[in-house]
Amino acid sequence: MIKQSKRQLEIMKVLQIRNSCSVIELAEHLDVSDETIRRDIRHLAATGAVEKIHGGVMLPHNSLEPPFLSRLQEQREEKQKIARLIASLVKDGETLLIDNGSTSCYFAKELIAYRNLTVVTNSTEVARELCSRNHNRVFMAGGEIRSDDSASYGPAAVEFARQFTTQKAVISMGSIHGKQGCLDFDLPEAEFKRAIIPQTEQLIVAVDHTKFDKPGVINVCALKDIDLLITDQMPPDDIVDQIGANKIKVAL
Repeated sequence: MIKQSKRQLEIMKVLQIRNSCSVIELAEHLDVSDETIRRDIRHLAATGAVEKIHGGVMLPHNSLEPPFLSRLQEQREEKQKIARLIASLVKDGETLLIDNGSTSCYFAKELIAYRNLTVVTNSTEVARELCSRNHNRVFMAGGEIRSDDSASYGPAAVEFARQFTTQKAVISMGSIHGKQGCLDFDLPEAEFKRAIIPQTEQLIVAVDHTKFDKPGVINVCALKDIDLLITDQMPPDDIVDQIGANKIKVAL
């Protein structure tokens, strides 16, 4: 038997592969009763993560990425490894611009021993992790704070980010594609990332291997805009070719 939180995460993983599934199929897959699955579906539907359909469940029509809490658990060890590697490049007293990606949240946890950092972010999770530690200064973007990822978006957040110049910007991407470049799935997120890129001396993109050549929707930037790509596995050949052509540094 799978515990409730893990079971609901497993339901989301199944839906990411199949988009929809019946109650009976999920019950058999997870070795629980139909009623247990229905309770899980009601809980997930109440959060907006899924939509109930007759006899089953499906992802919302506008859901191109899993909910943020699910993303935090996916490739968790890989993201933590990436976060540690990024943190090893940071020095006390540096200025950082950090987005709201799941890897960024792990990165913030790796910074708790650093001192006198100046951090600009749109993530309440990143801000909460760093604001009260070691004489750090944290600037939090305004705008609408979404319930899914507790991050702020919109014109106010974009204009806020444009006021700062930082030594490093650490951002995630929904997809790294050999031909299409850096892509995302959410327009407000993409707009915030576009605002960050010109404001930093070094653009660090942090992605795990599942993001390589993944279909994306919204263009964020070209591969040539990246200064350092930090990941857990070497990218496919088409991306490696672009990395070499644009002299992008890669760290594993």
